[in-house]
Amino acid sequence: MSNRAVAGTPLFRRTIARVLRRIGRRGASLAFVGLLSMAIAASLAFVPADQRVAPGYAMLASIAPLTVWAVVWCATGALCLVQMFMRSDRVAFAAATALLMMYGLVYLLSTFTGVNPRGWVGGAVWLAFGGWIALIATWPEAVVVSRLPGDRADPAAVIVADGAGVIRSWNPQAATLFGWSIDEAVGRSLTILMPPRFRGQHAAGLARVGSTGRSDLAGRDIPLVGLHRDGSEFAIALTVNAWHSDDGVTYTGVVRPVGGGSVQPE
Repeated sequence: MSNRAVAGTPLFRRTIARVLRRIGRRGASLAFVGLLSMAIAASLAFVPADQRVAPGYAMLASIAPLTVWAVVWCATGALCLVQMFMRSDRVAFAAATALLMMYGLVYLLSTFTGVNPRGWVGGAVWLAFGGWIALIATWPEAVVVSRLPGDRADPAAVIVADGAGVIRSWNPQAATLFGWSIDEAVGRSLTILMPPRFRGQHAAGLARVGSTGRSDLAGRDIPLVGLHRDGSEFAIALTVNAWHSDDGVTYTGVVRPVGGGSVQPE
């Protein structure tokens, strides 16, 4: 193996790790479903003529031309591959689940109609696959940090807030950094952590995510100014992630102090 190949391996691994941190578990699952959907689309679009009479293909063709099925699978795959990089990925999960469930039901029905006597086998597989995707859609997106938030060597404050910007969880590092105890912080608005001049922008951002379902800041390191309980300001770096559930949007922020010094209000 050449020196260039050896040197490139750590870079490749770091790139893969960075992508996985960016897209999370949900995104990785969408990537798998997207690539699989593209492969299925190709198999339907380029079926050899002598195989079109096979029970599985004949059953699908009796409902819609195979090219139509190929387009549907291709569109679903493209949607999954696009939304794997987005924090709002519910449309992709819904589309993939619906298509897999429909495929499973079609296969099951083909067993009862006699078109595909062994269609129940494929139907069970497709329905199980669809159920698995539906289960993944309920997963919260975890925030990945370089060290555990409880590590003494890591001063990161980890804060969880709901879609209205109300603090729901607060680790000891956050209490130390901002001066509010856990009991005091939980239930209060995130605005206690920021100077008044930034609160309007914060409220507008929450409203935008609530209406569009998308956060342009998710996964990025954002330089900001924090507000201590005693009124002093200090430079911080914030990494925020959001996930969607039936209860709405939930935010997790990882906050680290920058430079260690306070800043004067403008």
